[in-house]
Amino acid sequence: MGKVLGACENGGRYLGIAATVAIMAIIACDVIFRYAFNAPLAWAYEFIGLYVMAALFFLPLGYVQRCHGNIAVDLFVKLLPVPARSAFSRLGNVLAACVFAIACGAFAMKALDAFVSGDEIIGPYIWVTWPIYTIVAVGLGLFVLRLLVQVFQSDATLQHDAAEGDHSV
Repeated sequence: MGKVLGACENGGRYLGIAATVAIMAIIACDVIFRYAFNAPLAWAYEFIGLYVMAALFFLPLGYVQRCHGNIAVDLFVKLLPVPARSAFSRLGNVLAACVFAIACGAFAMKALDAFVSGDEIIGPYIWVTWPIYTIVAVGLGLFVLRLLVQVFQSDATLQHDAAEGDHSV
């Protein structure tokens, strides 16, 4: 299970990197076409805003959690003994997993509903909405799974900081 989750998280990480590169490439092409040929890419900003930004933000969430890369306010927590610190971390992960599992389920249901109903955003171009919701649901799902894995990790692994070692499972 751990290796599969790690592989999925790495996939989300690389898709997030690809999304970043795609944003840079699309914007660079848009600028070149706009100023060199007076023909901007009319679809560029909607495409980036709807699909690519969702992939950039949500797909790497599990990987970032695995590497302890999310923002943590731990000024006072570091003053606690290790067992209390671990207990608070585990409790926080359980609570966060509950909240984000609800959000994940809501987005998964919305994705299915949008797919079945053919939901679209109408504008100069027609954009289907189910991929947006699917991207968010997948990213949140990986995040929830990582939170739950961390609940059952050993104290040593739980306290391991990403800066001190590799980014493995």
